[in-house]
Amino acid sequence: MSGAERPDAAGGRLVTLRLHANEHPQGPSAAVAEALHALVPELHRYPVPSSAVETAIAELYDVPLNRVLVGAGSAEIIGLAWRAFTSPTRAAFFHEPEFELYPLLGTQCGTPTLSRPWPPDGDVTGQLAEQLAEASVGLVALSNPHNPTGAYRPRQTVADLAGSLPETTVVLNDEAYHDYAEPAEDELSLSALSELPNVLTTRTFSKIHGLAGLRIGYGIGSARLIGALRSLQMPFSVSAAAAAAALAALADPAVPGERRERNRLNRAALAGALARRGFEVTPSQANFLFVRPPHDRSCWATDLLDRGVRVQPAGTGLRVTVGSETDIAALITAVDDVLAVGRTRNLGEQ
Repeated sequence: MSGAERPDAAGGRLVTLRLHANEHPQGPSAAVAEALHALVPELHRYPVPSSAVETAIAELYDVPLNRVLVGAGSAEIIGLAWRAFTSPTRAAFFHEPEFELYPLLGTQCGTPTLSRPWPPDGDVTGQLAEQLAEASVGLVALSNPHNPTGAYRPRQTVADLAGSLPETTVVLNDEAYHDYAEPAEDELSLSALSELPNVLTTRTFSKIHGLAGLRIGYGIGSARLIGALRSLQMPFSVSAAAAAAALAALADPAVPGERRERNRLNRAALAGALARRGFEVTPSQANFLFVRPPHDRSCWATDLLDRGVRVQPAGTGLRVTVGSETDIAALITAVDDVLAVGRTRNLGEQ
């Protein structure tokens, strides 16, 4: 049974296809599995500091070591940013819809929230800086590629936005899905972005590396920003298993490229299949699609869940993970069944 076919309780239903969490359908690579197996004899020890992982990341992106912080998934780094840069008098900004964690952190931290609808053209600069200047904003959170639409913003756009804001307003450049994107050859580097005083970029091993269950990610930013986060981080937040898996993943550079290409092909196949069935499909540079179902039906997520397929409602549409070829075939079978039932119901009402 593959990860995508793992049973999962959801409202009393048996879910056989998990297309709501954007997990990688393959799981970890063979090199990661070997590293975890070798670690078993040492699991009775507390983990050593994750400096080896931070060193490997610093070398990979050509940034000073004091600009890197590893945490329990990029979610921990984002949570630390909320605690460090917002307060009851310093708001957080994000678009709607956005990554579900952002509003949750606002509630947990008692942070006021400012939001704007996601712009149809994906332009995050425009009048945004002017709007934010009128309020006390500590953090601007931007998922990039955007969750849930999959739209990608060049890093220069992020840099331009940060430059238009006070240095005390931190721009969170959340790149959880960047490994799936196809940026221009002259894309601004992470090293260059980390030179800016108010940009924090977060990345994760959960997606293309298939390590979601181990919880490891990292942040890259100026020494001042990283120091503020590190001062709030609990000891041992990164397990020995997560650190070993991350090091093995970084040492196997061919895997991300292979997986990116497979995702690109499957994403195009899924987009075409849904478009032919009347779905409005938003172009994506991630491992998911944002789609609006035909006939403006609001119960698609429930209808698919009844057929064992779990997708994520998002704004006015659905976010659907790009799975394996088998996953896509199973999803389309469920979609066709929902459409057939709808046609039968409509004929009965005539």
